[in-house]
Amino acid sequence: MANSSYRFLGCLALGLGMTASAIAQQDTTLYQLRTVEIFGKPAEVFASGSRVSTLDSSFIHTYTAGTLADVIQARTPVFLKTNGPSGIAVPAFRGTSPTHTAVLWNGLNISQPALGQSDFSLLPVSSIGNIAVQHGAAGATYGSGAIGGAVLLSSQTQPDPGFGAELMQEVGSFGRYFSSANARYSGRKVSVALSGYRVAAENDFAFRDYGRIGAPTRRQDQAQVAQHGFTQDVSWQLSSKTRLALHGWYTYANREVPPSLGAANTNARQLDRNLRLMTELNHHSNWGETSVKAAIFNDYLRYTDNNNNSLTDINTYQVQAEQTYTYARRWSLRGGLNLQHFEADVQGYGRQVTEDRASAFLLFRYDPSQRLDLSLNLRQAFVKGYNPTPAPTLGANWLMLQQGGHALYLKGNVSGSYRVPTLNERFWQPGGNPDIKPEQGWNFETGLRHRYTLGAVLLESEASVYRMLVDNWIQWMPVTSSYWSPRNLQKVRSQGVELSSRASTALGNWQLAATVAYTYTSSEQVKAYEGSQELNRQLAHIPLHKAHLGTDLSFRTWTLLGNLTYNGLRYTDNSNANNLPAYTLLSLAVHKKFALGQSQLVASLRSDNVTDRAYTVLENMPMPPRSLAASLRFIIP
Repeated sequence: MANSSYRFLGCLALGLGMTASAIAQQDTTLYQLRTVEIFGKPAEVFASGSRVSTLDSSFIHTYTAGTLADVIQARTPVFLKTNGPSGIAVPAFRGTSPTHTAVLWNGLNISQPALGQSDFSLLPVSSIGNIAVQHGAAGATYGSGAIGGAVLLSSQTQPDPGFGAELMQEVGSFGRYFSSANARYSGRKVSVALSGYRVAAENDFAFRDYGRIGAPTRRQDQAQVAQHGFTQDVSWQLSSKTRLALHGWYTYANREVPPSLGAANTNARQLDRNLRLMTELNHHSNWGETSVKAAIFNDYLRYTDNNNNSLTDINTYQVQAEQTYTYARRWSLRGGLNLQHFEADVQGYGRQVTEDRASAFLLFRYDPSQRLDLSLNLRQAFVKGYNPTPAPTLGANWLMLQQGGHALYLKGNVSGSYRVPTLNERFWQPGGNPDIKPEQGWNFETGLRHRYTLGAVLLESEASVYRMLVDNWIQWMPVTSSYWSPRNLQKVRSQGVELSSRASTALGNWQLAATVAYTYTSSEQVKAYEGSQELNRQLAHIPLHKAHLGTDLSFRTWTLLGNLTYNGLRYTDNSNANNLPAYTLLSLAVHKKFALGQSQLVASLRSDNVTDRAYTVLENMPMPPRSLAASLRFIIP
């Protein structure tokens, strides 16, 4: 598509947004095909045999002042690589790299095109409604990058008619202040929601500096952060069958980048600005559900230190059209087309770069009986010179036992995935590799899901075993002493086990819930096309073991939450010669609700790293000790 066409579609998105707009997508993991809603049939419906989990809303509220990195690390199997409280936080899902996790916002991919990944520390929880995680390859459903998994974000919902608002102020250790406000209105035809936040933190915690003789204790003096942003969600119900919507999301972050222990302070600083605008039109007719989304994303990044001044400014224009048809509530077929156009102004490229991408997909769900559902999906991507092979998915869920409050499901799927090389990997000068090949992944998975109910007691458990192969894995390697270049160096095999169980009950005024989970992740190079032959050894910075225990206890107006997270030993290189020790972190939070007429005041106290554990996630990058945070939240329902 010509550049002018993309600009027209982008302007159309903005123009539509000025007149009307968006409603948040629903929490989709509880969706059942036989209870069809007019709008928003979620893609997870077509994920038979896959594991899709939703983060608990009460836990998300505990970290309203935090980022997506905080909640993902605490209660999912995803390991986050971070270099400190002011640094980046990128995912390593099922033993893969950060570029192998797709991040979607209201159904569209928001990963930064130059890097092919999302920094979770830049995504505030206060701006997000629902958070779901799809485990394993999902290239047919979510496109490029969904090799290890996908994180699905949606805007905040407006379930109740009328007006509502919320104000929050939090004060925490190490000079941290967080403020947020939101307001919403929902009427018969129009609904509007606005929110904003601001964060400032010194992050001047004390730590032992093992990079200096005698390991003296000193304070972190290069980790200040200043962030702010806002969201806008507006929806206009044009008729009983048609809805027009706009979502807007802006984030700003200016942060100091701390040096590693023993390294000189180069006064590194990174500034990020991200603007996301999306218009969506949904229509229901005899032909099914029609959805058209048009979006403009701008990603601006500026990195400076004593010797560098690097600028990245990328505009992404994106259009996605889908048609979903459901027949007799027994089968459902969705077909769609996604178009992307990138305009990249990156100093490292030496010139402006533009690129067009397209992909076509078909998603099919069939329920031959009440006990069995099947899905068959396919996506083909088109990128000039880099067309990956088609990505199919075949999955099934079978209710094999139902008796006496017990329901036992057998599930499984085979999924293909791919990743188109990033702009940096192809255009960076010097070092960009125009001959780089797309990565290709295959995921094989099976497992059991058990659900037991007895009165007020609910027990849900799931066990999954998977094996994943990623071919043409891209790595940057030194070509000369002055620059590096990406190469398709190896084939990687990741295999493991994911176990989880959640129990909940209510006893009078008491409500209790507990979640326990464990993951074993073996990620190894099994073939090398060039470079080092470090075969059958755990990849660097991927823990073999991760576990967590979460508890929620409520009594009348009091709520106590606890979270215990264990991250196992990680090697610091692929030769496995050196490692970082395992660590366990404990977080506790208590909330008290006060009634103020029809409104509520919620007072909260939270402590992270309660045991004051000294630990590092990445080598020579100290993490904060025990911290406290107190907050007040005023809610007008």
